[in-house]
Amino acid sequence: MAPVAGVVAHGGVGGAIVEGLVFLTVVAVLVAVWLRERRAGHEEGPARFRNDE
Repeated sequence: MAPVAGVVAHGGVGGAIVEGLVFLTVVAVLVAVWLRERRAGHEEGPARFRNDE
């Protein structure tokens, strides 16, 4: 990972490409988690909350 840190630290086209890939990776992980949670909620039905009153 050290060579990548050097590219990002120095900027330029290489740094922009690496930063873009990091951004896309983070977005892909967030979308994957969102889709997994959405499917899990759909399979179990609507959420039901206890009313303690």
